[in-house]
Amino acid sequence: MNSIFSLFRLQPREGSPGRSRIFIYLALAVIALLLSYQLVLNHGSLESVSPWGKTSVGGAKQDVAEPPTYSWRISRTPEKELVVAAMRDSDMAWVAENVPDWTTTIYRADADKSEYNFTVPRNKGNEAMVYLTYLIDRYDSLPEVMVLMHGGRYQWHNDNPLYDSVVTLKDLQIDHVKRTGYVNLRCVWAIGCPSELEPGRYFRERPDDPAHPTAVEYPDRFLELFPDEELPEVVGVPCCSQFAVSREAVRARPKADYERCRQWLLDVDLDNATSGRIFEYAWHIMFGKTAELCLDVVTCYCETYGYCDMEPIELQNHWVWRGMVLPPNWPESEEQS
Repeated sequence: MNSIFSLFRLQPREGSPGRSRIFIYLALAVIALLLSYQLVLNHGSLESVSPWGKTSVGGAKQDVAEPPTYSWRISRTPEKELVVAAMRDSDMAWVAENVPDWTTTIYRADADKSEYNFTVPRNKGNEAMVYLTYLIDRYDSLPEVMVLMHGGRYQWHNDNPLYDSVVTLKDLQIDHVKRTGYVNLRCVWAIGCPSELEPGRYFRERPDDPAHPTAVEYPDRFLELFPDEELPEVVGVPCCSQFAVSREAVRARPKADYERCRQWLLDVDLDNATSGRIFEYAWHIMFGKTAELCLDVVTCYCETYGYCDMEPIELQNHWVWRGMVLPPNWPESEEQS
């Protein structure tokens, strides 16, 4: 840039004052154009981080296109953002192919910073570490609405006939999330409702129940995570740690709360499944809802997804238990049967 300025350095010369002013104006105009061009280039580099990442398809590492990932360095915040808890080898191409209107941040929980833009301090507590890390990273630049979910497109707990995350995202009623604050992505009561845990009784009676480690651990761990809150007598909410939440609901708590929760997760002497399930049945409480949050299914489907005219048989078949693993090659296997 110094060399460019030197081209327009004015040398004293004899001549009329009018001619000198013309040279000055021309020099200033050229400099302004050059600065404007540089600002345009810089703006482009701040819009997003690289949309390319490495993932595994069929067991081999490949370079595949991922959805553009959002960088909290920029000042413009999106209306809605998808936050995905994925792994190093997760194939996330389905997001860009099917829901390109969502700003997307993909955390690879078992990767390090040298491999991917977004990862976590330690892969612990299943999706909980990803969710807490995102809330901390983005606390000051949150979108209006965020959806936090797992990386697989087809998952047994997705609440639609195809168990399809794409259907969930396309049909989700964003205005309802803005009004409500926290919205579980499942309406069906199977697993979690009407009651999943009895922390009050377990705290008082201290039963020996090795078959239910989450129920045993939950009372004391809840009080560690939320020292200013009363231990609930009963906790009931649909599983499985996938939800939408508004910016206002997140910021109802100070950033320090999320930092404390993540540090607790890093330090606690519990396995991934148990520590993750403790958060699974605490997210709704964290975001201001009552401990028992099992909504009327008809109302929930209408408000959450806009399914307001479902017949009883449609409600019955909307989500069917197939076990915790979908059939191989789903949904192609369903279409062929």
